[in-house]
Amino acid sequence: MQRMAVDISRLHYKGTSGAANRGWRRSRLGGGSGSHFYAWWAPAGAAPFQQNAGFQNDSQAVFLRDIRHHDDHTPLSTGDPANDYLAINVPDLRSGEYAPAPWTQPQSRFARSRSIARVLKGHPGSGKTTALLHAADESQAERVLYLTFSRDLAALARDYFDRFCSDARTFVVQSFPDWLRQVAAQQESEPDPEEARSRFRRDLANQHRGLGSWSNNPDALYDEMHAHLIGAAMPENSGRFPVAERLRLPDKAYRAQRTRYLGPAAEAVLDAAHRLERMDAAPLADRYFPNLALAWKAAQALRSGGKLDSGTLGYGCIAVDEVQDLTPLEAFTVIALARLMNSANRLAPLLMAGDEAQTVRATDFEWAWLSDMLHDSLGAPQEFKLPVNLRSPRRIADLVNRAWDLYDYLHKQDRPSGTGYADIDDDSPDEVLYGAVRADELPSVLTEFPAREGMALIAFDHAGIPKEAIPSVLSPAEAKGLDFHRVCVLNGGALLRRIAEPRSPGAANSLSTRLAIDQLRVALSRPTGQLIWIDVAPDSNTIRQVSDFLRPRGESALAPMNLEALRASLEEEDLDLEERIQRCQKDARQFVDVKPDLAWSRAQQAVAMLGSPIDPMAVTDLATRETTYLTVAEICFKLAFRSRKLSSELGRPDLYGQASDAARSAMKFGLAAGFRAIGTAEQSHGTERLNSIASMIQIVTDAREELPSWLIMEIAPRADSWLSELDRHIEAGDNAVTANRILPPFFDTLGLPDAQARKNRLAQRAVRILMKSRKYIQALAVLDRLPETEANRRLAAECCEESGQFTHAAAKYLELGDKDKALRCFRSAPDFAAALGLVRQLESHPARESLEWLAELSAAIERRPENFNRVMTAPEKKFLEAMLEQGLGVQRKKPAPKKTASTRAVSKKAAAPGSRRKTVPEGSPKKRAPDAR
Repeated sequence: MQRMAVDISRLHYKGTSGAANRGWRRSRLGGGSGSHFYAWWAPAGAAPFQQNAGFQNDSQAVFLRDIRHHDDHTPLSTGDPANDYLAINVPDLRSGEYAPAPWTQPQSRFARSRSIARVLKGHPGSGKTTALLHAADESQAERVLYLTFSRDLAALARDYFDRFCSDARTFVVQSFPDWLRQVAAQQESEPDPEEARSRFRRDLANQHRGLGSWSNNPDALYDEMHAHLIGAAMPENSGRFPVAERLRLPDKAYRAQRTRYLGPAAEAVLDAAHRLERMDAAPLADRYFPNLALAWKAAQALRSGGKLDSGTLGYGCIAVDEVQDLTPLEAFTVIALARLMNSANRLAPLLMAGDEAQTVRATDFEWAWLSDMLHDSLGAPQEFKLPVNLRSPRRIADLVNRAWDLYDYLHKQDRPSGTGYADIDDDSPDEVLYGAVRADELPSVLTEFPAREGMALIAFDHAGIPKEAIPSVLSPAEAKGLDFHRVCVLNGGALLRRIAEPRSPGAANSLSTRLAIDQLRVALSRPTGQLIWIDVAPDSNTIRQVSDFLRPRGESALAPMNLEALRASLEEEDLDLEERIQRCQKDARQFVDVKPDLAWSRAQQAVAMLGSPIDPMAVTDLATRETTYLTVAEICFKLAFRSRKLSSELGRPDLYGQASDAARSAMKFGLAAGFRAIGTAEQSHGTERLNSIASMIQIVTDAREELPSWLIMEIAPRADSWLSELDRHIEAGDNAVTANRILPPFFDTLGLPDAQARKNRLAQRAVRILMKSRKYIQALAVLDRLPETEANRRLAAECCEESGQFTHAAAKYLELGDKDKALRCFRSAPDFAAALGLVRQLESHPARESLEWLAELSAAIERRPENFNRVMTAPEKKFLEAMLEQGLGVQRKKPAPKKTASTRAVSKKAAAPGSRRKTVPEGSPKKRAPDAR
């Protein structure tokens, strides 16, 4: 029920067969014995409710009708909306009055703890992310920062906070790289880690002889530098890590930390670093580890917090998911932010969740060093564990558990801490298949298997895979955080052999071996229904090792099958049309960032399966059609916005146009316009780009109610570049006024963490520009929206004065205590009574005597007799006028002398037509002859 409220489009369900039950959805309950029962439900607008007007009142409602055994398919009626249903909203779900809370006891204990520093340890599928989301909500902080590693996972978290938590609080959700760029004030796009690794290999290509035990495995050397030489460099002492003056551990500190693990190989690492440093003056991190260079800049900014705005610091809780993929330096940035938050108020918790044995980046993560860092900055952390695997079915979960035994190939100090065996609480049916195929059959596997809905193909390297097939194959890092109904692990036997028999035995290979085991556990924990392990042309030793590894508990080794037997097993599953559509949608979302061609193809495949609305055999369920079209819109927009190019054989489609058309087909017209506007802004250049960006901002803001969370997470990091372009032209024309009209609601639409600070800075700059242009009325309108600070009130007073609103200006100056300027405004109004009253409060003012004299004069005039005009003679009135003029210092101009008759005659003659000689009137000075000089 909670998942229905949060994100119903991602809730897995099965369709129903037969005309009587058409349109009902069946979702497996899961858990102990729960896989035998299904919830029967449908959204408003689905086929069962289309003929009953009583169900059409709320288009967003979801109707849960029954809980049935999986074999029960008897006809199910919709019932009566008034008598057969109980209306339950999100607050009702949260209260626990109508249903038990959707948390396990360990998850609740973690969420309800009041410790400042909390770490949550859990195995794959144990519910770490669910517990972390719940804990962030339970913190009751007014502003919460939630960090995760991908924008797709961030979008899911944002959906949870938007739909299941109070809208009176602010939840800022960001991917970890986007957050680092914000703190470091860096607008460059995210670097490609594979490109940096390739450059590292190229620069060391001619240095093999000097690499010692690393000579056969430069990737392992790269991982060692990433995790320790660069990744453990700190701008200050933190836990067991010493301070580093630059982004690189000092040689002495590196030797102290790694020699006991690596032996002589540690010296080879330093030697390689020195060689690379002599090649180029640029720091190692800038060339080979750009993500760590970014983290170093963020760490430097967070050490003091002096230049950071309130939007970066004003959080009451920080939650970090997948913490095991952080190097010590990256973990320091989060801890430094928590320390700044708690410097004045020790009530802002830091929540971290992860699995030490699920690293897909070279971090050599250990809970021990993280605990040391937390202890130094925030106090001793409280630890929580989630012991139950809630995602994987029993056989697959048991296989994930047994993968922990592979760490026995490592020295004890190199193994993850704790135990790798999770309790299993899911009895749903699952299957593990082992296939051994010939080398000439591999192209068929690479063609057929990725084309199946709900299946992912995961390979640990690209050895033996044709170049054209690589786009359809996932790596463990790309599969991290995703789950599929079926997963096919390709050539896992070679990985097992590499773990047991490394190419370069010794300590230098320990980090790579651990990373390989972690990646295997990640791959094995992705399927929710079926795991297929395929080895290409394996030898007998590999078959024996894999068969023993895959054997079901208490049974004999799992025998391999050939390709034909695998095909037959896959064809036995008979899926209905809606379930195939649903799997296509899920695949498309999960592949979009790692396999663009596959993501686009699956999304288009789902739409094709819908059929035409006029076709009697087409899918008529409105909710299914809407969700399918919105999936196409999401995939097309993400590919276009991320500049991901599709293969030429797919026709180079207009992705922005396809996204807009799909949204229009889903009846989301505001969203469709937003896609078009963003595409136009991104593709425009020159003078038109500025207008396109401004227009796009207005259209996106107007469509706020239709914007999905994934879109906001997608465009928010790009917003800074758009805003920078507008900022460069804000002083031209009326741009300052336009910017203050369209940008503040845009900040709120994106949910920017520093939205209020941005609004204030924009308004203040606009006020300065408008005042400089003498547009005081417009500046006042902007000032009215700013906080009531002393500086803003002073600017408002100046604008009122300059625009002639002297009375308002005087009142504002008086509020500020500036009596001199208030007096000036009262005298300009004029308001003599207010000016006189104010000048008497000033000890010495040049105008005081004059104003007092005017007051006396005013009093004398008020005493004028009623019959004054009747009794005063004309000479006496002239005398009064002269006296007033003398008192005001006014002198009347003397009247000009009247012209005589002869003067008028001469003037007429001089002005007569044809007259060549000008006559000078008498009494006028004669014209002087030109000076000979």
